Amino acid sequence: MTPMTVTEYRDEPAAIRLRVAGEVDIAGHDLLLHAVLAAVRAEGVGRVRVDLSAVTFLDSTGVGVLIAGRNAAHEHNVGYEVIGATGMVRDVLDLAGVTHALLPEEEATAEKDSDTFGFGV
Repeated sequence: MTPMTVTEYRDEPAAIRLRVAGEVDIAGHDLLLHAVLAAVRAEGVGRVRVDLSAVTFLDSTGVGVLIAGRNAAHEHNVGYEVIGATGMVRDVLDLAGVTHALLPEEEATAEKDSDTFGFGV
């Protein structure tokens, strides 16, 4: 088991990138939710990007946090996107039916580089 970590970066003065690493599951739910909501509500922020490129596992609670972040961003008129979802993480987002709601258009429509579950999702 790889504990989840969340690191905040200010890529631009009005943009926050949250780099998530490890396993995103029920054990890290509160940490990730707090980080996402704090970023969305931060003064002067116009865009939040949640970077999943270092995530090794994602379950339904993690998907729920990502959707909650999207909803909060919408309420605060803040841009929001999830980036770097590949392999099993991308498969989970696809299976949950949230890929197009969370990922930037170029990532959501890109060919996947894996078929983790073996049934062409």
